[in-house]
Amino acid sequence: MIKDRVKNLFQFSTIIIVLLVWLPGSLLAADLRLVVIGDTSPEFFSRKTPFFKDMIGKINELKPDAVVHLGDMIAGYGFRRAESQWNEFDRLVSKIKAPFFRVPGNHDIYSQKSLEVYLRRYGQTYYSVDMHGYHLIFLWNVEENRLGHISRQQYNWLKADLKKSNDWTGAFIFLHVPNWTKTSKYVLPFDKDFWLEKVHPLLRENKILAVFAGHYHRFGPIREIDGIKYYLSGGGGPRINNLYVQHGGGNHFLLVEATGDKFSVQVVFRDKIISDEEADVLRDVLK
Repeated sequence: MIKDRVKNLFQFSTIIIVLLVWLPGSLLAADLRLVVIGDTSPEFFSRKTPFFKDMIGKINELKPDAVVHLGDMIAGYGFRRAESQWNEFDRLVSKIKAPFFRVPGNHDIYSQKSLEVYLRRYGQTYYSVDMHGYHLIFLWNVEENRLGHISRQQYNWLKADLKKSNDWTGAFIFLHVPNWTKTSKYVLPFDKDFWLEKVHPLLRENKILAVFAGHYHRFGPIREIDGIKYYLSGGGGPRINNLYVQHGGGNHFLLVEATGDKFSVQVVFRDKIISDEEADVLRDVLK
């Protein structure tokens, strides 16, 4: 009898260990859990955001500590009803249960008037917050209506902000335009060089774990520079890049989980959740 009980207990313990090993990362405890979504802006003519609307329930089910938007929240530009677009977007956002953070994209701020509207509604274009021992930095890199541009003033603010790096376990940066990709054809060489020669060295020295951008309507390729991972995720609502679709891509958002100085990224589609490596289908296409 005792032998049988010991045997059963051993078998039960073995099953538990196996389950813990095979449980997906999203079900295990993490120090910080973020949902990161980019480019939910409606199609320029249709003004529809079906994916973002459909995914709010799934986002809430994941119970993130925060939701981060990488910019291009509305269609903007030539429309006269920007305020109504912001009102519609904010009604959707109000259904998200977690704290919501945003960075402006080129569809959100594209003129002095649109900047005034944004500042009146949301108060700031770049800022940072602390959360569960991590530091989240939100940058505005479409300053002066220039893709990929960060002003000297914002750069100096970032330098000062990063001086507090001893206070956090790790940090993440969020912005709209990826300055580091070869496909950033409308980003001036000056702004690409400024990021790689001025901004990136600051990140390398101050516990930055990853940088996230949107703008291009696809996922990836992922790039790693000096141990910092650079992610591109712009699939939150718009028509997806044709090349990405041809390789099996679709609308998506990211689930980012951090524990200590390590983190993982999963890509959430309508019908599946896969790892960042599995989702990086363009890594050999857009080298």
